Amino acid sequence: MQLSIVENLRGVIPPVATPLTEERKVDEPGLRRLVRHVLDGGACALFVMGSTGEFSAFTREVRRSIIEMVIDEVAGRVPILAGVSDSGSELAALNAKDAEAAGADAVVLTMPYYFPASTDRDALDHFRCVAGSTGLPLIMYNVPRAVKSAIGVDSVVQLAEEGTVVAIKDSSTDFTHFQQLILSLSHLPHFRIFQGSEFQMGASVLMGAHGGVLGISNVAPRLCVQLYEAASSGNIDLTRELQRKVTAVSQVFWAGESTLGGLKAAISMLGICGPTPTMPIQPVSAEPRKKIRKILEDCGLIPG
Repeated sequence: MQLSIVENLRGVIPPVATPLTEERKVDEPGLRRLVRHVLDGGACALFVMGSTGEFSAFTREVRRSIIEMVIDEVAGRVPILAGVSDSGSELAALNAKDAEAAGADAVVLTMPYYFPASTDRDALDHFRCVAGSTGLPLIMYNVPRAVKSAIGVDSVVQLAEEGTVVAIKDSSTDFTHFQQLILSLSHLPHFRIFQGSEFQMGASVLMGAHGGVLGISNVAPRLCVQLYEAASSGNIDLTRELQRKVTAVSQVFWAGESTLGGLKAAISMLGICGPTPTMPIQPVSAEPRKKIRKILEDCGLIPG
């Protein structure tokens, strides 16, 4: 297992959104523009087919094709982390094989969704099954509100100590839990811990996190990187200032009828792609679009 690819990661990892045409087909030119946008903003790696990428709405074949497009556009400039999550362990293992064949550098896995894991053993077996299906490093993705089950700190430590997982993206939004992860994994210096909440990014890095996997970095990658750099250097005043700005621009998630719709509307206002999400989610309507445009204007991301 190539630990070095992940063990040196620090910074902002955009979970890349998936641009779609009005017919809800993958918009390859838009996807490539988005990849260039986040790379220009200073991303240290890209996470493809995560929640922000709407992975669960795509077939296995389309998921692989999206990973391949991103890998082709990145051309080796930064590592590619490919989401392989699915409703069961064996399906996720197949996705991991696809990601490895496509050329990804690591794979990212949530707990199973629909039928959630009900015991610690279920969780441990799930990650071990997928880890055993690929030679790529495996990153754990904790997002309880989406998969209906959480990963306990003790289970994370056990999987980290045995080498099954090499990093975690924690999107629990539970800052107490996040600090417990940092404390409990401090004896494993190569294990990476990434925050998934825009609102907790600055404080998390000040406390020892290695960076963030932030959906809003699709819109404002440079701002997110500046926040990381301020916090990692211990500049508390600048961290506070930049966290306010990241929090302000993150309001686009709640300005529309859906968080994905709000994010995609914001990306479209940057001229990167259209605002269309996957079915059944609809693009945001006219009034919310005005709110989103005002947020971007106030944050200096588009002209007022």
